[in-house]
Amino acid sequence: MSESTSNNQNNNSELNIETTDCFACGNEIFGTKLFLKYKVCYKCNFHFHINARERLESLVDRGTFKEFFNDITSLNPPEPTKEKQYKSRINKDRKRTGLSEAILTGTCTVGGSPVVIMVLDFGFLGGSMGLVVGEKVALSLELATKRRIPALCVITSGGSRIQEGVLSLMQMAKTVVAADNLHSKGLPIISILGNPSTGQVIASFVSLSDVIIAEPGAHIGYAPYRSIKEVSGEIEPSRYTSEIYQKHGLIDRVVSRQNINRETSTILDLLSPKFNLETLKTTSMPETTLLPLKPWEMVQLARNDNRPQSRYYISEIFANFIELHGDRLMSDDPSIIVGLGRLAGESIMIIAQQKNINKEKKSPDSSKISSKRVKIKPEGFRKAKRAVELAERFGLPIITLVDSLGPELSLQAEYKGLANSISELISTMTRAEVATISVIIGEGGSETGLSFSVSDRLLMMQNAIFTPMSPEDVARSQLKDSKKIREVVSSLKLTSTDCLNMGIIDYIVPEPEGGAHSSHQEAARLLKIELMKELGGLKKIYPRTLSRRRKKKYRRMGEYSNKFRATLKSELKIWQSAFTAGVKALKK
Repeated sequence: MSESTSNNQNNNSELNIETTDCFACGNEIFGTKLFLKYKVCYKCNFHFHINARERLESLVDRGTFKEFFNDITSLNPPEPTKEKQYKSRINKDRKRTGLSEAILTGTCTVGGSPVVIMVLDFGFLGGSMGLVVGEKVALSLELATKRRIPALCVITSGGSRIQEGVLSLMQMAKTVVAADNLHSKGLPIISILGNPSTGQVIASFVSLSDVIIAEPGAHIGYAPYRSIKEVSGEIEPSRYTSEIYQKHGLIDRVVSRQNINRETSTILDLLSPKFNLETLKTTSMPETTLLPLKPWEMVQLARNDNRPQSRYYISEIFANFIELHGDRLMSDDPSIIVGLGRLAGESIMIIAQQKNINKEKKSPDSSKISSKRVKIKPEGFRKAKRAVELAERFGLPIITLVDSLGPELSLQAEYKGLANSISELISTMTRAEVATISVIIGEGGSETGLSFSVSDRLLMMQNAIFTPMSPEDVARSQLKDSKKIREVVSSLKLTSTDCLNMGIIDYIVPEPEGGAHSSHQEAARLLKIELMKELGGLKKIYPRTLSRRRKKKYRRMGEYSNKFRATLKSELKIWQSAFTAGVKALKK
């Protein structure tokens, strides 16, 4: 007996028992609204198994589902000796589930957005992928390609259809080809994973999905939990769940069943834009005179603990923000925020650096909310690269918010491919054939500042800084004393006015009087207006032209011209003065 068969029988035995208490917490749940509608425990959020028809009822707009490809039926197994047993099992599952096979396919709308939907039912031969399932998945993806609408996959699957031999294995390649063809047309695939979601479907078209949502506590992975247990010994079931998969950057979101319809509707809406940013007729902004601050004063303002950071700007500027997680390789760097949102009715891919994280944790000896300043790991650069590629696939403009101390410098980061992840992100940002806008909102630290700011339009908040190395590191390197920061900041040319004069940035975004920390809302308002104006201008330019111009822009950066010679001469004088002052101080 295959593993999918055993799991299927165990699952069915549970379903045949009239449920009155929750399996997980023991609370009485029968008759509660949440259980009746979604089969979810109101107390502990345990998610019970639901079949394909119930999935459709909880997810799609009422009365919109139209079934396709329901006339395709299973073939006889390759081995005649198993034919009778296999037919018997299929007939038994057909009668019990009301399905012709382990998958239900068709078209519908979710939140008003048309989709081709595929729902795998674990109750039919463990939701395993045989010839019929593979063919229906491929036909459904081809239908989505033909109609130019997204594909939505709802998965509960385990094991493999061993009764159909190696032909069953070939369905993995078939579905991957169909998924690639859909992607080539710039159309998204969204997958929703229930418990369990393992086996061949996960290792084929599901893992190619652009957005992957999973229910809480769902067992996810290529190998079923039992197989992992046999190889690795006794392990806690909680180490093989959707929450752990998200932590390791392999899925985007963990969402309770009762909220999946809303989340999916929002994602479909963002990936299938219905609006376009028209020419903006904004009221003219009052001119803000740049304060005659010294470089060291700007450094202090850029590092002010109360200065608004990326998460605040995202919440104030972008509507319907849906955060995505992970690099789909090994981890999810919390210092990098990526997600979909709307700006003036236009769907946007947001990529942001969050310098301080874990603000929700409180210090045991203080009433103040603590925060941890972090540096970006290799998986953070890969996470951003994945977001850029998604944006390019769907033709979405990209807005990046830059505020970072720099990359994490450690042996572990080196082993994870730090240098490669930085160069790959720079390359991807340079080539992307979509409109790109970057804003340095605080500290643009070294390579992290550069790799996230290679864009068509680079803006800089009035009191932000952009530096190849932290002032402390420069002082330590040049003057052998990290405390002598003030003596080197002028030579670094790190202020917004310096960067504008050198042609590194395109525009300075004004801040409220006293700095962005003095009025978070006003700082967000001023930034939002500039973003809308910049985006409105870039949307008029052909995407390929944008990419070509961007490459030329960075090719000419620091080109040896008369202006460059004058700037370099001035900078060398400042460096010489700073170094001389440092030497004199050391002699004293």
